[in-house]
Amino acid sequence: KNDNPANSPNLSTDSLKILQTNIPAGLYTDLTFINENTGFAISNFGAIIKTTDGGYSWEQLLSNIDFFLNKIQFTDSQTGYIIGGDNSGGYLLKTINAGLTWQLINLNTPDKGMPTGMFFLNSNTGFISGEKLFRKTIDGGQTWSEVMGPVQENINDVSFKNAYEGYATSDNGKYFRSADGGKSWQSMQSNTSDHLKKIYFAESKSYAKCRTSVFIDLETGNKAFTVPDSAFNFLFLNESRCIGIGQHYEAGFLPYGDIFLTNDAWTTFSQKKYNPQSEAMNVTAIGRAKEGRVIIIGCEAINSSVIELRY
Repeated sequence: KNDNPANSPNLSTDSLKILQTNIPAGLYTDLTFINENTGFAISNFGAIIKTTDGGYSWEQLLSNIDFFLNKIQFTDSQTGYIIGGDNSGGYLLKTINAGLTWQLINLNTPDKGMPTGMFFLNSNTGFISGEKLFRKTIDGGQTWSEVMGPVQENINDVSFKNAYEGYATSDNGKYFRSADGGKSWQSMQSNTSDHLKKIYFAESKSYAKCRTSVFIDLETGNKAFTVPDSAFNFLFLNESRCIGIGQHYEAGFLPYGDIFLTNDAWTTFSQKKYNPQSEAMNVTAIGRAKEGRVIIIGCEAINSSVIELRY
């Protein structure tokens, strides 16, 4: 791992390449790699797909569900978790055999809401969050308890930087911090009244993205930087280098897919636009396969595309 940004090459749109793959068509919402070759992606219609060659070929796994999936995490090479749901409620999918089979666990969420955040510290201890939802499991998702008693607010995301330091975001600029692996949580207020959404870590930095294009530094509660309006999902490679993905509209009916690259923590950035007819009308899922290689999934009008970034 190269921690000295001066020695690592700049991210460049010239290094983006669409791969020839057999990825099934779909809108993929999240992507994770457990090593440089093996990765999993999930879709908004319940598909779970797996690659064992770094994103060149994909197989669809048997999920037996058709609802929206929005987050996937593996805690080791065999054990993985996915959250999702529909208007019948929120669910957790769990595999203990690298995706061969999945157990469906009904989370019995308040008002049948869909969970929006999930983070497992290890294969047993994990957290889920959502609308009036903040729960913890210590038995791999089989049973759940309230983290802070029943919450009346939305806990939009939960994530841990390491085994001890964790954050949970809420509405109106509020968030929570844990320094003891999630046993206790301290309420914090940032310098914004906007809702805090997804949590991101970049080496020593901890960020939350607002509903707007502003990122908040969770250490200080202050504004850190602003990102392009049409970037909706991010992957930080270090404190200065980051990739943002999303879509924007121009003339015509279909949106254009977007990939944004910054080498200076969003002071400046470059943008690559994708043609909606043949390349991507939305770029939605991103994961780091290994140091120097990122895989990004976009969806076209009919198919899906796999984009590689080398750096």
